[in-house]
Amino acid sequence: MYCVFYWLVRAFFQAVFRVEIRGLEHLPRGPAIVACNHISGFDPPLLGSLLPRPAWYMTKAELFRIWGLRWLIRKLHAFPVRRGHPDRAALLYSLRILNEGGVLIIFPEGHRSPDGGLQDPRRGTAFLAQKSGAPVVPVGLVGPYGFRRRVTFRMGPAFYIDPGMSVDEGARRIMAAVAEQIASIREERGLAASGGKV
Repeated sequence: MYCVFYWLVRAFFQAVFRVEIRGLEHLPRGPAIVACNHISGFDPPLLGSLLPRPAWYMTKAELFRIWGLRWLIRKLHAFPVRRGHPDRAALLYSLRILNEGGVLIIFPEGHRSPDGGLQDPRRGTAFLAQKSGAPVVPVGLVGPYGFRRRVTFRMGPAFYIDPGMSVDEGARRIMAAVAEQIASIREERGLAASGGKV
């Protein structure tokens, strides 16, 4: 069933936006944490539809209260996370995905950016990277979203978060790698330096 929805969602987004992704060769075959900046509610399903492997991602628990939407996003491998405090169930489910060799999409900022600028990272992504031993694959996203507007994802080389590193330092390392990919996209597209905005 996932494959059916994967291709339907991919076709829809390709028809609405001018979508491109670079660096897919950096996605490893084993477990991986795909960490991307977050600018729109479109980000999770769109990024998932561009990856060559099935991927899972956290979605705010409030969306699972909407019956039709809950059914759809579950088909796309979304699972709920309660925001505002550590969600043990979501963390355990994430570790299970990684321990079974799966791909987990995470937005380290924890929520969408209100102005397109990068925000301070939450600690969860670095925690999962250390706990699972899975590599982090940084992804930069530059929009803006709009009908037939160009939306670009760039995936950088995978790296590991040293178990001896503090979680806060690991979180900053992840966001720096994401920022580097954003800067590469903007340079390639001839966009002016954004001060972190995308």
